[in-house]
Amino acid sequence: MKIKNISAVILAGGKNSRIKQEKSLIKIKGNHIIDKQVELLENIFENIIIVTNKEEIKRKFPNLKIVEDEFQNCGPLGGIHAAMKNSNTESLFVFACDMPCLESSIILRQIATYRSTATDILVPRHEDGIEPLHAIYSKTNLPFLEECLIAGRYSVRSFYNKVNVKYIDFEKKYIKYFFNINTHTDLKKII
Repeated sequence: MKIKNISAVILAGGKNSRIKQEKSLIKIKGNHIIDKQVELLENIFENIIIVTNKEEIKRKFPNLKIVEDEFQNCGPLGGIHAAMKNSNTESLFVFACDMPCLESSIILRQIATYRSTATDILVPRHEDGIEPLHAIYSKTNLPFLEECLIAGRYSVRSFYNKVNVKYIDFEKKYIKYFFNINTHTDLKKII
């Protein structure tokens, strides 16, 4: 049975300034990253939201909910805000569009932990750091997030100190599932 009370959100509005191409449309083994993500997420979630202003992505997914940033040029924080404002669910599972190795067992583990923990945000943590763009956010975060956007503080973590954040620890062998493409070197690694 698909998950109804958490929406999956794909953030696909970035400028891609370091790699100079639309990251969600990079092909790996013949498929665009975003196609692989949507296919996987459709098996888990009833609701999927893509945050983008890019026409080519909008045209690709006419049956999915597409929303645009209300706060322009604010990075992923603006995208999370747009998804929260336009979601009918109480929580959002946020994914960056440049993560080609999403794994359903990890997603389901995070959801189970989130549901069994009283928290506003659940963020994966491993020895290389944390993954705020593979995390679950309650809509109760919206006023704090909006406050940061208005103040010009655009780091995704800029409001974490105002809410209840819990971390879910993953061993080193799971780090590959959080891999994202930021540079041409990252792209070569994954190809």
